[in-house]
Amino acid sequence: MKRTVEIVLTIIGMVLFGLPVLVSSILLNTKDNPQVKQELENFMNSPEMQMEGQESMPEISQMIDAMGSFGMFVLIAALIAIGLGILSALFLKGNKKPKAAGIILIVTAIIFTFATVFIGVFGGAVYLIAGIVALVRKPKNPAEEISD
Repeated sequence: MKRTVEIVLTIIGMVLFGLPVLVSSILLNTKDNPQVKQELENFMNSPEMQMEGQESMPEISQMIDAMGSFGMFVLIAALIAIGLGILSALFLKGNKKPKAAGIILIVTAIIFTFATVFIGVFGGAVYLIAGIVALVRKPKNPAEEISD
C-alpha cells in the first residue's frame, strides 16, 4: 500500500514548522543588534509608556536576553519537530512502520505546538492529520489487490 498522502502531509508539516524556525532566527538576530536596543529604550522611555504609580520599567537588557532565550527555545523545539517529521516520513516510505509513524506524528503535533508557543500550530495541525490518517488507514487484503 502506498502512503503518499501521509508522506505529502508530513512534508507539508515540516515546511510549516519552518515558520517557527524563521521567527526564532529573526529574534536571535535582533537580540545582538544595538539599534534595536536603542529603539526599545526610546520606546520604553516615551511619555506614552509612563504610567502613574508605576515604580520602574524592566531593564531593556533583561528583556532582550529573555527574547533571545525564547527564540533559542522555539528554534530548538521547531528543529526537533522537523527531525521527527523526517523520521516519520522514513517510516512511512515503503509502508515500513506506519503505526509508529502515526504515533510519532500525533505526539509531535501536540507537544511541539505547545513548545513553539502556538507559532507552529499549522505544522502541528498537518502532523496531526497525517498521524491520524497513518493510524486509521487499513492495509488492503492481498486477495483484494489481485482482483482490482
